[in-house]
Amino acid sequence: MFKKLLKIISSENRSKTEQIDSNIIFASLLVRAARIDNEYSDVEKHQIDLIIKEKFLVPISKAQEIRTYAEEFEQDIVDTVQITKKIKKNIPFEERQALAEDLWSIILADLTRSEDENSFMRTCIKLIGVNDVDSAIARRAVIDRIKKNSP
Repeated sequence: MFKKLLKIISSENRSKTEQIDSNIIFASLLVRAARIDNEYSDVEKHQIDLIIKEKFLVPISKAQEIRTYAEEFEQDIVDTVQITKKIKKNIPFEERQALAEDLWSIILADLTRSEDENSFMRTCIKLIGVNDVDSAIARRAVIDRIKKNSP
């Protein structure tokens, strides 16, 4: 009986997750990256909004709305694997390098990297199918962009 109940709950959660818009799934991974160090700052939220605005060609108000839904969705997801499976299904391999850059831009938004963030990135990068070399290239591109834009 317990197994049947778990199966029903599991299938209900699966169907709810499948109904979530792919933009929200993408944004939820960014939110997870921002929250991984337990310091979800306004700088990180703003960075997520800018990425969403650029990726989905929406006004900033719509980007903030997507982020808000993504925050709620991310809280209900137990494991990053659940998010990355959806991403791998919906984002072509060629675009995942850009996703790696987006993730690094969230991690580096506050100009620091915690050990939790490093660990998250090592795991997440593998889960989305990006290799370590391409991750390092993405990280370097973000660092260079930050240096170029800082006073």
